[in-house]
Amino acid sequence: MPYQNEPHPINETPGTKHYCTCGESGNKPYCDGSHEKLETGKSPAQIKISEEKKVFICDCGKTRNSPFCDGTHSKQ
Repeated sequence: MPYQNEPHPINETPGTKHYCTCGESGNKPYCDGSHEKLETGKSPAQIKISEEKKVFICDCGKTRNSPFCDGTHSKQ
């Protein structure tokens, strides 16, 4: 599953999350281990969410604020 040119908006709940950074997960924006099977050289971003909030997870692979979208996809 290749990168897409838009973020994943998620109403996230508290807890530790593992977000895909390789672009290959079949469960985006969450990691499903595809980076290991496909030997992408990337690892998931492990983030602790402390309170319920809306987050935008990058799926273009070019953000400078991984795993969060910084709008880079719209500047291309």
